[in-house]
Amino acid sequence: MSTDRGTIFVLTKEDVIGCAREMGIPEESITDEVLAQVKKGVEWGLECWSDVVKTAIHEALTITSEKENES
Repeated sequence: MSTDRGTIFVLTKEDVIGCAREMGIPEESITDEVLAQVKKGVEWGLECWSDVVKTAIHEALTITSEKENES
């Protein structure tokens, strides 16, 4: 997947189809209606996205700091 450097996270139709395949669900089952429902579910699940990002920033800074202290 190709994204610009300013993009942090992208979920495509192909990603959803890949997950379906991992679940043993054929691609044909992933209709536009199913994709719309998946989109709603992901949006709901990421409602608190800022908390996820803040945690990721904290963890990344901690790891970076630990690596710098080891040097």
